[in-house]
Amino acid sequence: MKGRKYKVDEWVYYDFLPEQDTTGNYRKKAVILSICSQRDYYDYEIYIEETGVYKKVREDSLFPVEQ
Repeated sequence: MKGRKYKVDEWVYYDFLPEQDTTGNYRKKAVILSICSQRDYYDYEIYIEETGVYKKVREDSLFPVEQ
């Protein structure tokens, strides 16, 4: 069973093109709303603060927020 890196209510950065965006210019601040089932294709459901969009995403599109 795969463990999840992030927890519910944790703030992260979401980047829809992580492989191509090496500078982090397209990252948007988001909060983890829920952790998806292990059988689901997606890992998390997030809320993107800047755009007000709810989205299901894979873990490799998320990055920690440095405090």
